[in-house]
Amino acid sequence: MTTFSRAARRHGLLASTMLLTLAASALTTAAFAQDTQTDQPDVSDSAIKTVIVKAERSKAAATAPTKASVDATQPQSIISRPYIDLVVPETGDFTSVAQIAPSVSGTQGNGAGYGDAKLVLRGFQDGEYNVTYDGVAYGDTNDPSHHSNTFFPASTIGALVVDRGPGMAGDLGQANFGGAIHMYSNKVTDDASFTQKLSYGSFNSYQAVSIIQTGVIPDTGGMKALVNLQTRKTDGALSYFGLKSDNWEVKAEKPFGDHWKLTFLATHNQNFSYSPDNDGATLAQVAMYGKNFDMTNDPSSPTYYKYNRILKNTAFAYARLEGDLGGGWTLDDTVYTYYYSNKTLSALDTTGYTAPGVYRYPTGVDPYTTTTNPVNDKTTLSGYDKFNYYDVNGDILRINKQFSFGTLKMGGLAETSDTLRHRYDYAINQNDPYDTSTPDYREKNCVTEETVALAKPTRCAVNDRSVQYQERSWWTQYQLFADFIWTPTDNLTVTPGVKSLQFTRNLAGKIKAKPNLALITTPESETFRKTLPFLTVNYKLRKNWSLYGQYAQGFLVPPLKDLYVNDLSSASNVVAPEQTTNYQFGSVYNGGHVSLDGDVYQIDFKNKFSCNNNYCYNQGGVTYKGIEGQAAYAFDFGLTVFANASMNSAKSNTTHLTIKEAPKSTLGFGGIFRSGPVKAALTFKQVGEQWAADGEPADYKIKAYNNVNLAVSYDFAERYTVKLQVDNLIDSRNVTKISVNDGPIDDQYYFQAPTNAMLTLSAKF
Repeated sequence: MTTFSRAARRHGLLASTMLLTLAASALTTAAFAQDTQTDQPDVSDSAIKTVIVKAERSKAAATAPTKASVDATQPQSIISRPYIDLVVPETGDFTSVAQIAPSVSGTQGNGAGYGDAKLVLRGFQDGEYNVTYDGVAYGDTNDPSHHSNTFFPASTIGALVVDRGPGMAGDLGQANFGGAIHMYSNKVTDDASFTQKLSYGSFNSYQAVSIIQTGVIPDTGGMKALVNLQTRKTDGALSYFGLKSDNWEVKAEKPFGDHWKLTFLATHNQNFSYSPDNDGATLAQVAMYGKNFDMTNDPSSPTYYKYNRILKNTAFAYARLEGDLGGGWTLDDTVYTYYYSNKTLSALDTTGYTAPGVYRYPTGVDPYTTTTNPVNDKTTLSGYDKFNYYDVNGDILRINKQFSFGTLKMGGLAETSDTLRHRYDYAINQNDPYDTSTPDYREKNCVTEETVALAKPTRCAVNDRSVQYQERSWWTQYQLFADFIWTPTDNLTVTPGVKSLQFTRNLAGKIKAKPNLALITTPESETFRKTLPFLTVNYKLRKNWSLYGQYAQGFLVPPLKDLYVNDLSSASNVVAPEQTTNYQFGSVYNGGHVSLDGDVYQIDFKNKFSCNNNYCYNQGGVTYKGIEGQAAYAFDFGLTVFANASMNSAKSNTTHLTIKEAPKSTLGFGGIFRSGPVKAALTFKQVGEQWAADGEPADYKIKAYNNVNLAVSYDFAERYTVKLQVDNLIDSRNVTKISVNDGPIDDQYYFQAPTNAMLTLSAKF
């Protein structure tokens, strides 16, 4: 038996023992369970505040890192601010918070928050589930994916909820069919205060966070505000992968009478980092430089860090009006906007697979004309200038009507976007890494022989061959919904719902998205429409023990690249949206000392799409199914032990083999201790085996990897706190991801970040 197999069996036995012990404790203490009054949640949103308060009525749930509400209608993991404050790395982002939940996986090899991390949820990839902030779903406009460290650092997150399901009809956003990760901003307090945090740690990293609570401002009719300022800098765990980041957030609340409130929030973030556009190390680079390799200080190499740099700016803002219309009617309206800007300069190929100036085409063969052409005779270093800018504007309206037998919730979303993107190739100037003025033409012959262009594809008549793509795209989407929360008895809640959506995408501009994709010079447009049914049931066996079930459908439009095709007239270019049908059943129990919940699920996924060199297509269906559970036990002396686990399957309906990047399991356990001024936590998370490519190829199998984190803090005089956090305590450096390229020689590997520590001093006045 291998060491890995023995370790996996030990961890599985430990988790099983803990779960059995907790289950037995639940049976013996159920009769004595009583509600426990907890502190008010560190959020202002009334809906999620109610959810957290109900979920944390028991001592175990209040102190556990993840828990569910007895009102749940789908599997969920609620993570509140006390856990974030103690355990989540100070430099982290929403991925650092969510990783402790079952069926969630992902990591960042440069250190928490020091690079873009992607989460996988039950095998669904980033872009296949929603990420929201205060109820507003945000994401890229070419597909709804996310850049984890570009909008909301951990200091701006008051609570986070992982919903493992599409929710109800009123859960709005482009990609809720795979689930959702909901973030909520910190609450604005009635009392004035000032908090200053200073952190320093591994990789020459430092961070400063200043939090100003104005309290209720005199002579303003009850207005109060919160200001959160953050700055940080790091050299990073990976070679020459440095990051400088600044973030500010302002949130204000103004009541109008006793029944109305206006909330305003605005935030801005800027990141500058040295990193290639497509990072990751080949096995040859790992053998030569080690697992911390990212870039070098060699100007003769495309891996020179000054040739690879990224500047990102983002902003997000909303104004929310909520209040009582009388007669059982309430209104909640949120107007919002956000933008993203990415200016990247990157060497063409940092894998070392190609020599400088070589584009992976066979020597002497023109990729367009297949005629003799010395395209590989250049010796200059090649790079490209990539730009991506988008802004999104929208409105979410919710109107509720309370009846004696239930609540009608209805409303809708209207949203528009505008996007500009380009990529220009240029010859790198070794004497001036910031000089991008010299175009780098990919096919010399195609340009110089335009006199015979009629004998070649139309693409060859384009003058500037250094333009890989230049485009503008925009879309509009509308979603209308209605849910009726029917309560025929005190113990039973049945919620049917329906959502109708329309999504129209438009694309225009001069586009040459890679040599084998079409030049599009006329506007292209596609519209998708769908009506989705929802049904959830929650039945309370007792006030602290419930059963629930969910049926729901999901829908996701194809990404922008669906319009990049070689033959615009081909019927093969028609790509149907991805769709899911979800079936889930679960139970939640919150006793005095015990918190337990578990669920089983099956998701039928059809129309999974992919793109080859000629067109995009639907490659078939996938069946997702599994079992998940969370448990915690709280001792009277301040210790809470917890465990969560999942067994997940995501297999193609055609091959019956596991799809890529879908871990087969997750396992988490540990303990959190709070007593007087002392707080400590030791947490373990394992992500099960997976494959980097579809079909379970042996060469791309990624073994399970583990992570152990330690946090210890001490409060002085109820005002000062010192905290030490150690991430990856056991220094596990296993592979977490493989980017599959042209073959093993240039596949790129990603590893866990090495052991790192951070010391934080904070003071509150």
